[in-house]
Amino acid sequence: MNMDTLNWTANSSRTNGQLYGSSTRFASWVTFEDDDGHISEASSMKLDNLYNPPFQDANRNLIISPVRSQSADRHILDLTPDSTQPVFALDSPLLNSSTPYSKKNPFLDEEISNVQPSPINPFSAYFSQTEQKSSDNLHSHSLSSPVFDPQPDDIKRESLLLFSSDSDSAGGHDIFPSGPPGDDLDQLRKMQISDPDQIESVALPDDTVDTGDEEETLYEPPHMAPQNGWPMLLRIPEKKNIMSSRHWGPIFVRLSDANQLQLFYEKGLEKPFKEIQLNAQLEVSEHKLQNYEENGRVHTLSLDLVVYKEKRKIQPKVTVVHIPVKEQLVKLGTIDYQDFLSFRYTLQEKLHGLSVDADAVSSPVSYSEEEVQVEVTDSFYGVLSKGDNRILEQLVTTQVNVLTFLTGSPICRIGLNDIQVKGKEVVSRHDIIPNTTTRWIRLRDCRLHDCVDQTEFDESRVIAFEPPVGQRFELLRFRTAFAEKMLPFTLRTVASVRGAEVEFQSWLVMSTGFSSNRDPLTLIPCENVAVRYPIPDIWAKNFRRESVTGEKSLKARFNKGASFGSVSSSGSEPAMRVTLGTAKYEQAFKSVVWRISRLPDKNSALGHPHTFFCRLELGSDWEVPRKFQSQVEVEFEMPAASASKATVRSLSVEGRTELKKWITYRAHYSYQVGIELKKEGMVDSPEQEQPGQCSQQ
Repeated sequence: MNMDTLNWTANSSRTNGQLYGSSTRFASWVTFEDDDGHISEASSMKLDNLYNPPFQDANRNLIISPVRSQSADRHILDLTPDSTQPVFALDSPLLNSSTPYSKKNPFLDEEISNVQPSPINPFSAYFSQTEQKSSDNLHSHSLSSPVFDPQPDDIKRESLLLFSSDSDSAGGHDIFPSGPPGDDLDQLRKMQISDPDQIESVALPDDTVDTGDEEETLYEPPHMAPQNGWPMLLRIPEKKNIMSSRHWGPIFVRLSDANQLQLFYEKGLEKPFKEIQLNAQLEVSEHKLQNYEENGRVHTLSLDLVVYKEKRKIQPKVTVVHIPVKEQLVKLGTIDYQDFLSFRYTLQEKLHGLSVDADAVSSPVSYSEEEVQVEVTDSFYGVLSKGDNRILEQLVTTQVNVLTFLTGSPICRIGLNDIQVKGKEVVSRHDIIPNTTTRWIRLRDCRLHDCVDQTEFDESRVIAFEPPVGQRFELLRFRTAFAEKMLPFTLRTVASVRGAEVEFQSWLVMSTGFSSNRDPLTLIPCENVAVRYPIPDIWAKNFRRESVTGEKSLKARFNKGASFGSVSSSGSEPAMRVTLGTAKYEQAFKSVVWRISRLPDKNSALGHPHTFFCRLELGSDWEVPRKFQSQVEVEFEMPAASASKATVRSLSVEGRTELKKWITYRAHYSYQVGIELKKEGMVDSPEQEQPGQCSQQ
């Protein structure tokens, strides 16, 4: 390789493939005829920085060495130091200048020492105080800056600040960033930490302490209406027997004022054939579906006597756990989902109102490992408008259930984010429970357990109680307002009726305005999502097909629709399709149920819509009922979430510092959404026909 090709001269040099001469201009620069042969001093200073790497002062600002280097005239491979030129001069006017630097550090400035920081942005007070001063300094700096102010040539050559004039950055390819020194200050001033309690935020602000803003009318779901008995099904025989088969038999169930569950053979009888005395150790099981007859399923629940025992596990490591031992007293079922909800709600109300058994508390129990479990369960009930999914009516109830395993009878105290104790909390450091919400709520219609000190709660709003050991009980129940402005997802449903053809179509999209949906790191999924479309009984036969094992319901899955028959006269095939989850007709709900295990889907974007489509071709338009069901039912759960934003802020046990504390949250949503109904050429009822006239088929 010829070494001569590496020589750079002052008259002929290349930088980035561009040839420049004594004018020291890049080929990409814009020039004018009037300015030919001239170059600004600032541009020459920038070009010098290509040969002299910039240094930094004490404030980490870039500067240029005071004496211009002559290394441009030297060979590129000549690495010997130039003894005639200093590498860095310490006698720079910039370093020795007595004038203070105009840019101020908000962490070191004395003006901020006595300023109280804002809870949202700790710098806002400082910026508000020095805003006028910053603008004045910016104006004065533009007049006194070494770059802009006319100064002697030696000072200009000695130093160059990080900021340059607008004319220097006209090319758009400057080495140093341009802009006045106040730009960084403006950017810091605009930095804001999002406040979840602001009015314009997705979450609502704190509740008011005043109790005079109660709603005029409260929404009451249909299953909360009182009933005097329910038609139920009993498993006969009640206990399993290998030699005999079991079946469901109809009975009538009633709850007496003496806290007894009475079972009658039929409605109207005075004497029950079985009575079960309710006590605080009884628990109601979760909802389950079991087979009933050939095509149907039945909603079941059981009433169990639960006793918790401490056991030591060895695999994979030695641990102590408290497991429940259940004894089933009775198991009941029903084919009507509304009757099931009403009976379960009334039975739970009876159990939660019972006092603690004195005999069970008096017997001392010793535990090798002590722990306290607190479960906060929110239930949201509401009615949403069709189309925009506005919340028309709502009811949010919160239940605080406690289960303790403590030796003796120590006093426990629980503090919630009650608006009445905001700023008045006095708790020990080891009793504080970490939480992620800053919202304060107002507890409405509080109902406390018998073991709670009512007087202390009224005075300090702290829940002090002596828990029954080894029993799960409802410590507190209250009502709150919904903490969000919208639900986790929106659902729009359109029903179209054209003679004997009926179409249902729904679009489901996650709500970007819901608080947990805004950040993927804090996103809480919706689990066990069920959207139920009520179907008249006369339409049920269209969803069933004969198979080898008997009659079964057609089921639509992702990328696999369910076909109901041949192509109709309109050219469209009656079918049911979904883009996520499964859909089929379920006799237990008398509805087509669209089930989704998790929302949002892991394989889809947050704003990606999911659709449900169903087209039916009826035998005649007389099968279309006079009135359609105008609402679809939506039900799902959110683990580790709260619909009311109720939070346990502190939990203390008297005389205990080392024990396990478990705080869990769960939210259950159940609401109705309106259906947009479109009818075309349909006769509402046979009574509307005129005698002697034929109806249009």
